[in-house]
Amino acid sequence: MASSKDLTSDRNKKLPAKKKKSAKKKTSKKSTRFGDKAKTRSAAPRRRAKPARRDSIINPLITQNTVEGSPGKTTTHQKDLITTLTEYDDANKDVDANDEDIDPEADDRGDAPMTVVGHLDELRSRILISLITIVILTVGAFVFSDKILHFITKPFTITGFKLNVFKLTEGFMIRLKVSAITALLIGFPFLMWQTWRFILPAITKNDRMFSRLSVISSVLLFYAGVVFVFILLVPFTVKMLLGFVSREMMSTIGANDYISLVFFFCVIMGILFELPIIMMILTRIGIITPSFLVRKRKYAIVLAFVISAVITPTQDLLSQLIVTVPLILLYEASVIVSKLTTVRKKKRELEG
Repeated sequence: MASSKDLTSDRNKKLPAKKKKSAKKKTSKKSTRFGDKAKTRSAAPRRRAKPARRDSIINPLITQNTVEGSPGKTTTHQKDLITTLTEYDDANKDVDANDEDIDPEADDRGDAPMTVVGHLDELRSRILISLITIVILTVGAFVFSDKILHFITKPFTITGFKLNVFKLTEGFMIRLKVSAITALLIGFPFLMWQTWRFILPAITKNDRMFSRLSVISSVLLFYAGVVFVFILLVPFTVKMLLGFVSREMMSTIGANDYISLVFFFCVIMGILFELPIIMMILTRIGIITPSFLVRKRKYAIVLAFVISAVITPTQDLLSQLIVTVPLILLYEASVIVSKLTTVRKKKRELEG
């Protein structure tokens, strides 16, 4: 039977080997950590270090009871981790010092931080992509300009009157104008998407779903305004105005004037139909409240009549009501949306 002295000596002989193995493991871990981080930093955009993440790693290691009966002590392995993190911070101190122009809230938003030059480059690229898209859509719309013109002028031609051109090049310019405006109307969702993608880095994770729904709703409401123009506003307005032209009068209404009026209605009503989205955003950021909208309802009704009187070419009450009634309904919808937004906002504040 071996003596206790021999067992102790054998045990002491094994200790250096174990320590050596631990040291080897430590070196391998450090080299792997720095090697991977170096590759990541060279390949991906530079990101600001996360102090909260380092604290969440170091503090539990320091306060953990690692040795039974010895609270507050740390093992050699935990000290190695702390040393590795400290060395990593020292190695990246110079890089972080040059990142003062990077947005500090980028980590909370979940996107890579960008410098001012980077934002300008992105803005330039998105504007260029949008322009190229509109040009392509304009060329495509020009191919079908005959059908587009027939659709736009149908409310006028069914009355028996004809549109006129007064210049040699006016026919071509009208087709080009119709094609360009049609391209803008068709490409409106793409333009909104490009705008949303550009401002996305400034939106927090919690607000991204809200912003996405706002963009989709704004596109749908804009098209609702355009449909309202072609289905109700333009046919009624044209019929009302041409009703004042007697048989003794000769109509010389220009095609360019008529088309400009139609697209003017499309733009104005498309913007006015965005009222619920605008009120929802203003409520979200705390500028207005539902009670404010309720108190100002009578002023909103008067303003709706004023707007309808400005944008409608006739001054009769019936044509103004065609515009005023939808505006009042949109305002009431804005009040409801504002109340729902306030309830959801308070619920989120209570949840923390």
